[in-house]
Amino acid sequence: MKKRAVFLIALLATAFFYALWWQSALLEELDDRLYDAFVSETSVPTSGATVVVEIDEASLEALGQWPWPRVVMAQLLDKIAPMEPSAIAIDMLFPESDRTSPAALSAFYRDFFDLDAVVSGLPETLADNDALFAEAIRGANVTLALFFDSSPSGPGECVLPSATTLSSAQMPEGLYSSPYLLCSLPVLQQAARGAGHIQASPDSDGILRRLALFIRHDDRLIPTLGVAALLSLDPAVDFSQEMPEGDIKATVLGRRVMGDDRGQTLLRFYPREWYQRVSALEVLNGRADSSLFRGKIVLIGATAMGLHDYHTLSDGTVRPGVYAHATLIENFFDDALLVQPSAYRTAAFLLSLMIAVVLMTLMSAKKYLYVLLLYSVAVAGALAAGHLMIGRNVHVSPGYFIIPLTSYLFALAAVLFVIYYREQKRFFEKMSKANEAMIDSMALVAETRDTETGGHIIRTKEYVRLLAEDLASRGYFREILTPEYIMNLYHAAPLHDVGKVGISDEILKKNAKLTVGEFEVMKTHTTLGQAIIDNAIHSYTNTAMLEIAYNIARYHHEKWNGSGYPDALAGEQIPLEARMMALADVYDALISRRRYKEPFSYEDAEEIIIQGRGTHFDPVLVDVFAEIKGEFRKIAENVNQRDTP
Repeated sequence: MKKRAVFLIALLATAFFYALWWQSALLEELDDRLYDAFVSETSVPTSGATVVVEIDEASLEALGQWPWPRVVMAQLLDKIAPMEPSAIAIDMLFPESDRTSPAALSAFYRDFFDLDAVVSGLPETLADNDALFAEAIRGANVTLALFFDSSPSGPGECVLPSATTLSSAQMPEGLYSSPYLLCSLPVLQQAARGAGHIQASPDSDGILRRLALFIRHDDRLIPTLGVAALLSLDPAVDFSQEMPEGDIKATVLGRRVMGDDRGQTLLRFYPREWYQRVSALEVLNGRADSSLFRGKIVLIGATAMGLHDYHTLSDGTVRPGVYAHATLIENFFDDALLVQPSAYRTAAFLLSLMIAVVLMTLMSAKKYLYVLLLYSVAVAGALAAGHLMIGRNVHVSPGYFIIPLTSYLFALAAVLFVIYYREQKRFFEKMSKANEAMIDSMALVAETRDTETGGHIIRTKEYVRLLAEDLASRGYFREILTPEYIMNLYHAAPLHDVGKVGISDEILKKNAKLTVGEFEVMKTHTTLGQAIIDNAIHSYTNTAMLEIAYNIARYHHEKWNGSGYPDALAGEQIPLEARMMALADVYDALISRRRYKEPFSYEDAEEIIIQGRGTHFDPVLVDVFAEIKGEFRKIAENVNQRDTP
C-alpha cells in the first residue's frame, strides 16, 4: 500500500512537472531553436523564381528622400513591365495622396495662401501623380500590400480586389483575425490585380521564422503578399483538410501550401547573396538586365536602413521584410515550405510524458542502465524523426518530446540523488556509530586491564572535543581545527592507550611504583599503539581519523619542553592532537582513582595542569583550559561510570 501511494505521488508530480512545461513559452522557444538547427543543414535551392528590386541607399542618394513622388514609382513600374515579369508585388503602402502632384500643389496654395497657382506647360495627364501611378499599376500584374492593425488608422474602408479575396467558410477558426486594415489609396487599390498582407511577426525570442499564409478579415481571407502574388497568376485555390485536424492545406498553382492551426508556414531562409536583387536606381536608369526579370515574380521593397521593417534571422543576420515574402515564393517553387502541425506538438509532448513515467518506474527500481538506454534511444529516435520529417517539409516538434524529457530526467536524477544521499548519510551515520562503538570497545579492552573503570575513554574524548572547539572559536589553529578534524579527533581519542594490550598484567596491574625497567616497558605502549593503528591505516583508504589516532597513540606522552617519550619531541614538533590528548589524559588521571593512588580534587588537578604550562603542556592549550576548566569539571561529573573523586 505504501509503495502504491508513493508511486501515485510520483505520478502526480510527473504530471505537474509536464503541465508546467506545457504552459511555458520556453518550450516553444527551445523547439524553435531545434528547428533552426535542422534547417541550417539543408542545401540552398536553385529555383530563382524572384527578383528583389531594392529601394536602397544608392537609390535614395540619387533620387532624394522617401517617399518619392508617385510619378517615380510609376516610372519604375513602366521600366519593369516591358521586361516581362510574371507578376509584381510591392512591399509598401501608399495610404495618403501624393503631395508633390501638380494638382495637389495648386490645391495647397489655394487653400492656405488663397493663391491661384497653376503649373503651366504640363500635359493634363501629368497633373495627378496618383493617377499616373494607378495607370502604371493597371498596366502590369501588380499586387499591393495591406497591413492589419489593432485599431482603425487608415483614411477609410479598404477596397479589396476580388482576385485575392477568398471566402473563409472552409478555413479553421484558429486563424489570426483583425477587423481593421490599412491599405493604399482606393484609386491605387482598384487598379491592382491583387492585395496581400505584409504581417511578419517574430517569435518570442525575436527571430522571424514563419509567416501567416492567410489572415481572417470579417468573412474574407487575406493572403500574405507572397501568396497573393502567386494567386495573381491563377486565383484558383483548393482548400482541403487532409492534414491533422485544425491545420490547413491549400493547393495554389498546382502546388501545396501548408499551414498550422493558425495558418502559419515555416520558412527556410537562404544567404542574402543567393537572392537575385537589383537596385531601383539601376532599373530607372535602364541598366538592369531584362533577362533577369523575364518570367520572374518581382518584389519591390525598401532595403535602406531606417526606411522599412527589419527582421532578425536565426543566424543572427538582419533582413528587410521584403525578403521574407521573396523567401516564401522561393520555398513555394522549390517545394520547401514547412508546416508544424499542432497535432504533432501534442503527440510529441504526450509521448514524452509516457516515456517519463517509464523512466520514473525504472529509476525507482534502480535499473539505471535501462534508464540510460531508454532515454538515449528515445532522444536519438526523436532527433532522427525530426530530421527525416524536415526533409518532407514537416516539423514534428521533436523539442516538445526531448526538452521536457531531458529536464525531467535531470530533475528525477536530482531528487533520487537527494534521497540516495540521505539514505547514505543515515547509513554512514549508523556505520560511524558502529565504528565508534567498536573503537570504544577496543580502547576499553586496553583500559580495563589498567584501570578500575572504562569512564576514562568517554571523558577524555569529551575533553579533547571541548578543548578543540573552544580553540577554534577563539581563532587558534584555524587551518587545522576544521569541523571534520574535530569529529575525527573525537572518534580517535579513545585509542590513545590501545597499545596497553601489549603490556603484561604484572606491570599494568602492579599496585606499587614501577621499577626503572618496568617503566621502560610501560612506555612502549605508545609505540605498540602506533603499530596497531599503522596496520589499520594500511588496510583502509579513508584514513584521516586513523592518522589522528596514530599521532595520539604515539605522542600523547610527549612534553612541551622535550622531556617526554618516546621521541622526546618539543613544542610544535608534537602534533596538535597529541598535545590536546596529553592535557586531557593527565587531567582525567589526576581526578580518577587508581590502584596506586586516590583521586585529586578538581582544584588540585586544575592547579597541576596550570603549573605545567610551558613545561609539560602547550601554553596556548593551558590558557584556554584555565578559561573553560569549569566545563571540564561538568564533563567529569556528568559521564556515567567515572570514579568518584
